[in-house]
Amino acid sequence: MKFFFEDRVSIRRNYSSFGISIHDNISYQAHWHPEFELAYVEAGSLWVGINNNRQKLAAGDLAISVSGDIHFYDSTDLDSRIILLIFKPEFFGLAADWPDTRQFAASFFKKHEVHDQIRTALYSLLDENQNKHDYYELFIRAKVIELCAALLRFLPSYPGVKEHKNSVSNLELLQEVLMYIENNFSEEITLEMLSKRFKVDPFNLSKAFNSVTGKNLRTYINTLRVAKAQSLIQTTNQPIINIAFECGFNSIRSFNRAYKRLTGQSPSATRSEVSQKRQK
Repeated sequence: MKFFFEDRVSIRRNYSSFGISIHDNISYQAHWHPEFELAYVEAGSLWVGINNNRQKLAAGDLAISVSGDIHFYDSTDLDSRIILLIFKPEFFGLAADWPDTRQFAASFFKKHEVHDQIRTALYSLLDENQNKHDYYELFIRAKVIELCAALLRFLPSYPGVKEHKNSVSNLELLQEVLMYIENNFSEEITLEMLSKRFKVDPFNLSKAFNSVTGKNLRTYINTLRVAKAQSLIQTTNQPIINIAFECGFNSIRSFNRAYKRLTGQSPSATRSEVSQKRQK
């Protein structure tokens, strides 16, 4: 299993205006950002969640997250390869919340709905970005516009502004909750604490959180903690017990259990792998 700890600073740097890349067996926590994001399944299958909808996508399928959508990727026990495209519409002369006056009829599109012209533009973008042919920056700008036009031409859409609603109040509340957790996951966080802080019924908050993130609150927090711990184990020489407490675990036993469940190996095994690679 591969999962990523979302460092918003590095993501803003790496995807400041445009980014396209290939990911194998991606599993990525529920998150949100103002950029437009498109995921095209090149091979295999994986679960994708966008707001209150979660679907298993297969090769040829497409998922679109517009500004503010809470979305996640889950390849647990599955094999997948996806092309992930993220860009700021305003960088290409589009509205910041593109498409602002026309909304896609859905967030997920099956293989038969994805026109060849969409695939052609996507693969052309990938080629220009990877190989950096002469004047590739200009070609990327042109191909992003071409892709956007193809998406609107060939995917079902309707006029109007997208409205987000869920059982708590609206998507903005869950965006604030996720941001708070991301900034404070090493501290003690409980459902009751969040419900008081954001003035919402704990039952409704729990239900909405599970629906949008695909995980319960404890699993979501532990995944952030383990991902941070994994990064520290791989990049520092800190004792593992110190890392466990730094990342918010209150005992080495609970840390070891959560770490192995989420990564498939013990913390000490991760450190051993790193040491062996350094010695080669």
